Amino acid sequence: MKHYTAEDLLEAREKRAEEIAHLLQTYKTPILAMRVNYPGLNKTNDVTLTIIREMSSTLCKMFGRTMCFNSFQHGAEGPVFLAAVREEGIILKRAVIDLEEKHPLGRYVDIDIYIGKDRSISRQELGYPQRKCYLCHEDAHSCVRSRRHSRHDVVEYIENGLKNYVKEKNY
Repeated sequence: MKHYTAEDLLEAREKRAEEIAHLLQTYKTPILAMRVNYPGLNKTNDVTLTIIREMSSTLCKMFGRTMCFNSFQHGAEGPVFLAAVREEGIILKRAVIDLEEKHPLGRYVDIDIYIGKDRSISRQELGYPQRKCYLCHEDAHSCVRSRRHSRHDVVEYIENGLKNYVKEKNY
């Protein structure tokens, strides 16, 4: 497995932004971008790959008729699912927020809806609160920025959530 640097991560984000801009221009529809919220630089692993596959399958079922393109890729950012969806951006964002909040694996992904170059629809624009931390339920962004929790604790939480999901799904 390849080991990535922080510079690789920034470069991958820029490449994803370019890909989204290209897809917006090509399909003239909102672009859905999903990635796994996973700490550290080893973002492509069995856990993140399983989560993105499960969640992308769910998204394809939800939006199959209106999805005119989708791709799955991975690199320094970890696995990323992109899709062009023929749906109003606000309706799409509300649907993915519902998925993030209600699906057992929804907490572990970040699903953005882009409606223009460098323009995504935020949760706050639609009146939803910011996402909460997995561990302490405070604002997730402030926990990440302050490194309030150890990488190990966050990874363990995600792994346990995935194990529980797989166990429940197999019944």
